[in-house]
Amino acid sequence: MRPSTLFGFGMAAVVVTLSGCGADTPSHAHTSAAPRAASAGQASVSADVRLASRATAEVATLASNLRVADAHMRMLTAHTGMLWGYRGNHFAMYETIDGGHTWKPVPLPALPTDDMSAYGPGGAHEVTAVIDSSAMWSLVSVSHDQAHIWTTKDAGRHWRETTLPLPAGTVQFAAGQWMAGRLGFMLFESDGYNGVAAKYLYRTENGGGSWQLVATSTGDLPHNGVRTAMAFAPNGKTGLLAVVDDLEKTVLVVETNDGGLHWQPTSISLPSGIVAPPSIELALAGPGEALQLAIEVQVGSASELLVMNSSYGSSWDVAEIGVTNLEAMCASPAGDLAALEDKSGQQTWMVSPDGGQTWYTQPAQGLPASVADAASVSLSAPSPSAFFLVALDARLAASLYASSDGGDTWQPLG
Repeated sequence: MRPSTLFGFGMAAVVVTLSGCGADTPSHAHTSAAPRAASAGQASVSADVRLASRATAEVATLASNLRVADAHMRMLTAHTGMLWGYRGNHFAMYETIDGGHTWKPVPLPALPTDDMSAYGPGGAHEVTAVIDSSAMWSLVSVSHDQAHIWTTKDAGRHWRETTLPLPAGTVQFAAGQWMAGRLGFMLFESDGYNGVAAKYLYRTENGGGSWQLVATSTGDLPHNGVRTAMAFAPNGKTGLLAVVDDLEKTVLVVETNDGGLHWQPTSISLPSGIVAPPSIELALAGPGEALQLAIEVQVGSASELLVMNSSYGSSWDVAEIGVTNLEAMCASPAGDLAALEDKSGQQTWMVSPDGGQTWYTQPAQGLPASVADAASVSLSAPSPSAFFLVALDARLAASLYASSDGGDTWQPLG
């Protein structure tokens, strides 16, 4: 049992992909403006799009009809947060202001559809969200060697569309991050055929008005691997990019200290005898050039969670713990870690206050054993004491649980 003084956690955004399909999203009125023609390498920006507010009247509980495939959640505070994904072949986004008890649709611009029923999540027109705050969000879609980026700075009342030409063969959005509304990063990839994916990192310093290509895999970025995690510190300069090389069953890591202009490879130590590709559970960059990785590996029949800490340019310290079935994980910017593990049907809450060196465990009171059978689990920690968990079963029925005491006890919502 851990001491109560170890329950403090800060913001950590953890998003998990969920598979399946759902009903069509409600239609919303919209008007669009044709984008200006762009010169090579320059973004084309349309005029603002004003949306009707009829969608804000539709309110639902998560359990009743928010059956969203490929769903993601980010709680911004203990009361407010976002949920997004697909209903049918339409992208949908919802917001809550009462701690997840009820959700209402966000008015959206005209977005491309994605044939989820035929191809599953991740088609050529898949829309992905990058959240900065309760007011600023971007939606990103890639098709025909172009990225389409819709950005709102007033919680969906107005959207601005940017069209960004991409190198030939670029087919997917890999990762993105906004910082304080003006500085932003977006990473795009090719299709990853045979485990190789060309990577292209773009940066903006004016809120998306223009984008600059700052790094590629023909230069400093890894060329192998397609499952990529990226994080930048609050200073906007120190950053971390990690990608899983499925063929070699390893993780390739590069670091930057100049805002993504230059990257240096770094060596991390994984155990020998890994029998399956690793899984990146966390990739974080924090104040003081702090970097952190959490990687799950399978060695023989046993699974291990490796927590790695470093400062930019220095060697990585590795802490290791055996895990049975790690379901979800999150972290605070200070380095405190929290994880949910299934041990023979018992939901177990794990806490580390020292970057993975020491762990305290206890039963996750209030979380049913059925969570272990969920198709996917997402864990979010928006404040020092508030945690939210979404579990999706095989029928796309979502269950939402919340803890207001740092993970000691959990209550169902909706």
